Amino acid sequence: MKTMRRILPCLLIAGFAASAQEFEVVSIKPNHSGSGGSHSHGDRGMIAATNVTLSSLIVDAYGLNDYQIEGPPWLKEERYDFTARFTETSPDDRKRVYGIMLQKMLAERFKLQTHREEKSSAVYGLVVTKAGIKFREAANPNGDGSDAHGEHYEGKGIAMAALADFLLRFEDLPVVDMTGLKGRYDLTLDWSPEPKNPKPGDPPPAGPFPYLPEALQEQLGLKLENRKAPIDFLVVDHAEKIPTEN
Repeated sequence: MKTMRRILPCLLIAGFAASAQEFEVVSIKPNHSGSGGSHSHGDRGMIAATNVTLSSLIVDAYGLNDYQIEGPPWLKEERYDFTARFTETSPDDRKRVYGIMLQKMLAERFKLQTHREEKSSAVYGLVVTKAGIKFREAANPNGDGSDAHGEHYEGKGIAMAALADFLLRFEDLPVVDMTGLKGRYDLTLDWSPEPKNPKPGDPPPAGPFPYLPEALQEQLGLKLENRKAPIDFLVVDHAEKIPTEN
């Protein structure tokens, strides 16, 4: 399975905003280190990301997933260091405000131009097995969200769409919630990591839990099926490799 990760997990930090809906100070420059890794951190009024791709910045700006970005290959190859400062006012819509600021920065510094298209695409549909679900509706529908570490996932008061987004990390296709379950749920999932290059006849998992596909069925009564679904894509019409000067 192919791991798909968002590059900037720390960008949407709690308690930030900008009253003018634009960054007060921005520094962005190419990173030619040749490293494949990236990292980011944030504090009130500041965000910094090192060795990130333009595609990852677009993902965070528009609130999308990696697979929803279409454009030239260099969007995921060229690397940049990005730092921004802003006025913190803690609005309720902090995610939307951050997206607006980042979109404006990309348009100004990279001359980014895009349009949206909806296309039918191969996906993994998250569906309920014939045996039915093996988890319950949340005792508190306004629960604490989800927590994941290693081969363990725990959700409290989560929607099925949130579980589908989590499973996307481990799959090579988009994962779409097709369960038909509209509520919020408490659930726990444990699994063993799969071999990097699995082959027929491989020994069973060494750990106490099955691999992820079997764990989904045994523990939650869910499974992933090959399906087709309309997916919203953001198509990059134009972008400059070298951002304008700071």
